Amino acid sequence: MLHFVEGLQAHLLASGYVGKSNAVPDIVKTVHRELLGGEEAEYRIPESVAGVAQTLVTFENSHRPGDLYKMVTPDYRTLNIWVQLKSGDNKDMNEVVHAVATYMDEHGEEVGLTHDWFGLTYINTVWQAKMVAGMLKSFLGSFIIVLIIMVVMFRSLLWGLISMAPLTVTIAMIYGAIGIIGKDYDMPIAVLSSLSLGLAIDYAIHFNARAKESFARYGNWKDTLAYMFGEPARAILRNVIVIGAGFLPLLMAPLVPYKTVGVFISAILVLAGIGTLIGLPAIITLLQRFLFPKQEKPEPLEPAQA
Repeated sequence: MLHFVEGLQAHLLASGYVGKSNAVPDIVKTVHRELLGGEEAEYRIPESVAGVAQTLVTFENSHRPGDLYKMVTPDYRTLNIWVQLKSGDNKDMNEVVHAVATYMDEHGEEVGLTHDWFGLTYINTVWQAKMVAGMLKSFLGSFIIVLIIMVVMFRSLLWGLISMAPLTVTIAMIYGAIGIIGKDYDMPIAVLSSLSLGLAIDYAIHFNARAKESFARYGNWKDTLAYMFGEPARAILRNVIVIGAGFLPLLMAPLVPYKTVGVFISAILVLAGIGTLIGLPAIITLLQRFLFPKQEKPEPLEPAQA
């Protein structure tokens, strides 16, 4: 059993993520070396059970006898391996967990051991995994709720779907880019996912609401479009610039999560605004006969001012 644990420790050290580990084999080997004159060749596990017992009894007679039971329970049914990682990064912790699982799958049946984890770094990985999974579900739920709100607001399923188009394309582009560059879906991105939905949908609401209102006045999409790219488009563009640039000072923050927030939310807001001004007019032009019901000829108005 001691040789099995020793092999697991060597496997962890070879992974490159562990700087050092401590367990009962280290106590046994250290005491055995000192009992036999301190020669480095004696830093090994004794070949007999009696030899192992002698090292443990000797250690219990030292000035810190209680330390033994920090490594193993008094009935010798459960032991601890204290693993010291080279960094506190959760990704490194996940790699160590994977390394232990691999070793146990390959050699665990030889000794019939089961294993589990504890410690702050591991707790952080569990907490992050649960939080990220929860935020991903929240994001998908928020996406559906926003779609329902758009349908109710415009009293049309088609208008609701069109309103979601710029946001959907933006989210797909941003998260696709995150995947391509290899950045993980971590906590800052998970938290901002749902938040960005509410901010980015504003542009589409503004554009579509004004488009429907203006079409009721002009009675045709050509004049309505000319009007929309006057005052309404300028207002949306200014909003995009102000809000998108407003988060960029976070790039000067000393903490990486703050920089992630600045880049991520600015990119979503700017792309959603551009998608609204470019994509929505094109979609409405293609679907105008389905979006605008036939109306009586409105009263003559002055030509739309661009």
